[in-house]
Amino acid sequence: MHIETLPVKVAGDPFFTVNCYLISATAASDCVVAIDPGDQAEVILKQIATRTLAAIILTHGHYDHLGAVTELVEATGAKLYIHQDEVANVEEGYEAVRKGFFRFLKFVNPETNSYDNPAATRAPGVAETLTEGELLELCGLKLRVMHTPGHSKGSLCLYASDEGVLFSGDTLFKGTCGRTDLGGSPAQMHDTLARLATLPPRTVVYPGHEGTTTIGEELQRGLSEY
Repeated sequence: MHIETLPVKVAGDPFFTVNCYLISATAASDCVVAIDPGDQAEVILKQIATRTLAAIILTHGHYDHLGAVTELVEATGAKLYIHQDEVANVEEGYEAVRKGFFRFLKFVNPETNSYDNPAATRAPGVAETLTEGELLELCGLKLRVMHTPGHSKGSLCLYASDEGVLFSGDTLFKGTCGRTDLGGSPAQMHDTLARLATLPPRTVVYPGHEGTTTIGEELQRGLSEY
């Protein structure tokens, strides 16, 4: 598996980034999958270049993970995938931006009272929904869907067991886990982390923000007690 990490800005805020991952079977592959394209569609499209973007997968529907989706879908025709329990959160993510809910984070232009990137306020249409245990076979990749509620109702992780790789979204970070006060559940997060703790320690974790870690490192930090 070839993994390209793009720390893209969220709605142009210089202090907040999300990890957009472009993954492919090999570095030479002309087919890629995007995970969590926060914003800056032009940066992502430039990185994709002449390759085909076959799919976009959202680990969850919070506003900071979906800003570039509509532009990417319109530019490439890629299919969008989300967990079946996260459809409402995706719509709420766009609605929050449309209403200027994040004005205090400078996502809304104070002079025009409008979002700086209007395309990011338009939902891209119907997405393909995913379920627990489903195997996604895209671009020569095999990604197992793990429903990992806690940060949000329909949060998911993507597990490539053959590669020893987990894309964890905002479920698991280096040294901590995702917040549970944004539509999530502490009890569900506890169960989710206990489940992730059973993965092989060598599994490399690619989170939605900041740097990578491994399941083994997080076990040493007390993963199940986060």
